[in-house]
Amino acid sequence: MSTAFTVPDLGDGASEGRLVALEVENGETVAEDTLVAEVETDKSIVEVTAPEAITIVEIVAEEGEDVEVGETLFTYESADPSDIGPETNAEGSGPEQPAEGTGSGEETSDDSAGVDRQPTASASERTVRPVGEDVATDVPSPGNVEGVPERTDVLIIGAGPGGYVAAIRAGQLGLDVTLVEDDAVGGTCLNYGCIPSKALIHGADIAYEAANAEHLGVSADPTVDIDQLTGWKDDVVEQLTGGVEQLCNAQGVTVVDGFAEFVNNRRAKITTDEGETAIDFGNAIVATGSRPIEIPDFPFDSEYVLNSRDALALDERPDSLVVIGAGYIGMELSTVFQKLGTDVTVVEMFDDVLSGYDDDVSRLVRERAEDFGIDFRFGEMANRWEETDDGIVVYTEDEDGNRHSLEAEKVFVVGGREPVTDTANLAAGGVELDDDGFVKTDAQGRTTCERIFAIGDVVGEPMLAHKASREGEVAAEAIAGEPSVLDYQAMPAVVFTDPEVATVGMSEDQARDAGYYPVVGRMPLASNGRALTLGDAEGFVRIVADSRTEIVLGAQIVGPNASEMIAEVALAIEMDARLSDIAETVHTHPTLSEAVMEAAANARGEAIHTAN
Repeated sequence: MSTAFTVPDLGDGASEGRLVALEVENGETVAEDTLVAEVETDKSIVEVTAPEAITIVEIVAEEGEDVEVGETLFTYESADPSDIGPETNAEGSGPEQPAEGTGSGEETSDDSAGVDRQPTASASERTVRPVGEDVATDVPSPGNVEGVPERTDVLIIGAGPGGYVAAIRAGQLGLDVTLVEDDAVGGTCLNYGCIPSKALIHGADIAYEAANAEHLGVSADPTVDIDQLTGWKDDVVEQLTGGVEQLCNAQGVTVVDGFAEFVNNRRAKITTDEGETAIDFGNAIVATGSRPIEIPDFPFDSEYVLNSRDALALDERPDSLVVIGAGYIGMELSTVFQKLGTDVTVVEMFDDVLSGYDDDVSRLVRERAEDFGIDFRFGEMANRWEETDDGIVVYTEDEDGNRHSLEAEKVFVVGGREPVTDTANLAAGGVELDDDGFVKTDAQGRTTCERIFAIGDVVGEPMLAHKASREGEVAAEAIAGEPSVLDYQAMPAVVFTDPEVATVGMSEDQARDAGYYPVVGRMPLASNGRALTLGDAEGFVRIVADSRTEIVLGAQIVGPNASEMIAEVALAIEMDARLSDIAETVHTHPTLSEAVMEAAANARGEAIHTAN
């Protein structure tokens, strides 16, 4: 005969609460002290555990409904503890280690119910966790703000390229999804970063090429209407954000314009223009992204000090600009403004651009930038600025202590980016950070709280939109029970400078450090017919492989459309392809992609158009 498992004494005088979680399923066998349910009252969350090894017969209650003390949650039968495998234990069935059992195990007959009824547990035999722990404000009840559901299968905080992709994928998998965004759907990348910057890069490239094509017999003196160029950029962004919203709607995703923070690992507080409410969730995904780092004495609260978002929103071209930082964002936008006619000076504390890239890569980008007219101040650190009648002056100091001053109309500060971990009250959800301030996750994006995942910039380098998107897919699939994990080995990265830089996998040194015996194949674009017809033959393709197996390990590409060509090598790495797979694949002629084929052949000593 089965036994009824009932709602225990909830303490604090509470006679009822909301069943926020049922951690068991019909037919499941769990060990003694395993977390089986969570009931929330106005003052606490009661974690209810199994009184002995039990097998669930029938679930009676449903998550999200109100239950009273003594009400049956499910029926069960006693199980033999020896039949339970080592993977089934009190820690393995729930997000947190439960406390003592929920009852004495004594039974009394209840003929009208057809089951034996177990007395409920006393207050000393349950786990009580305060509602709103680590939250200073009172927590509203779910369902009191229109447009915000009381409960959702998956709550996603942040609608950037990680969050919205996770939402769409979870919707495709049949999950009920609520996506909360406090700024703009599409996040930084779509609204203030990747997309608008590439739109401006395209406009600047057209203007520059038109004005510098005399060697082709083409002469022109183009004028650039910055306001119109910015308007076109904004139209592109609007079209894409509208598309994202339509895709979310098509998958039944509820998009909430508001702010979300965890109350505990089952509930979040939602703040919108209509007021405050709460939402209960089965799982959550944190996709809060990153923000620009402010450097000392250069806060982003002046019309003269710009971050990347400010720089992309200018409706007038500054006549002069000091850029602090020669990383990928600094170099991309320095090139844009220089091509548009701005006098650009870049201040960099290191001795070259794109720190972290191989010297031959950095050199090509720097030399091209110098050809455009960009002035570099390497080995200098900006320490303060002040306003003048004509704009600003930026003061720098070199390694020898010598001080310098640079006059400009504005200063663009690119000191890197930091994860946004202070807005969602992660501690209340049981989410921990690593020593660098990023959210700790496993290969599926799961945090230190089993039901909460994190993706994108908030989990660490590389801070790439496509990385966030793939992590979003993996997290959604993991929540849906699919065996999905992310392998970062084939994660490409691109710098949209002129020339473009694209990398994937390992460099030669990294391969050697990893224990491989690398072989390297190289193809200069000066020997590529398509690059010559484009008038842009500076650069190269370099492929790294294991010399013993010829398995492709990585590549570095510098040149026009490197961002497109790198995908072939990324696919090769993902598939454990060999050099011969690339070298023996017929590539269209004349194309830039032939250089990839030639580099692979060069690594095998079989290149046709370059010396081995």
